[in-house]
Amino acid sequence: MRFPNAAKGVKRIFTAQILQLIGTVCAVIGGLIFISGGATALLTKGSNAGAAAALGQMGIALIFFIAYGVLALIAFIMQLVGIINAKNDEDSFKSALVCLIIGIVVPVVGGFFVNSAPVVSSLCVSVGNLMTLFVTIFIISGIIKLADQLNRGDVSTKGSNILKIIIVIAGISLILSIVSSFMLTNTAIAVTALILLAVAMVLSVIQYIMFLTLLAKAKNMLVES
Repeated sequence: MRFPNAAKGVKRIFTAQILQLIGTVCAVIGGLIFISGGATALLTKGSNAGAAAALGQMGIALIFFIAYGVLALIAFIMQLVGIINAKNDEDSFKSALVCLIIGIVVPVVGGFFVNSAPVVSSLCVSVGNLMTLFVTIFIISGIIKLADQLNRGDVSTKGSNILKIIIVIAGISLILSIVSSFMLTNTAIAVTALILLAVAMVLSVIQYIMFLTLLAKAKNMLVES
């Protein structure tokens, strides 16, 4: 194995992404159950049985939200450790590590300005999202460079293509999100805004799946080397 640190790191990054995916599913399920519980409470207002049913649904939703929080924390730690491992074999992962740290610190700092300076807070959140994208870009860049050193043109080409597509998708998603946020203030075009927001979310899912498939291929490549 020519790059043992990278092999170990990419494997952990891949596992972190899987955990993050499971966590996201838990969050979505929890959100749907929570909405259902709220609807039950409204429809059965004044009924003890209805209140008990709504309370039960809220409790189940809370369990899913807790599961999401735990999985997200584990995924972050695993990705952090994976990037630290991989940076010993490829410098691109060092850049990913810097972006990962900035992406955590800046939004936390922005949280202190939510009430006093909401614009600053929003800007910090945007920087955090941008850093998340850069982490993905640098990880893919690292995989491409490792593939080139291992003479794995198939992985390198796939990585290059996915990198271009992800950058384009990220740009489109960002534009759609910004446009939809302005449109939501106008009730007459709120439906259009929600559609644009949904399209942005779908594009993000496609981006995530492509990244996951590349990680799986890179993981196998590094083990085989």
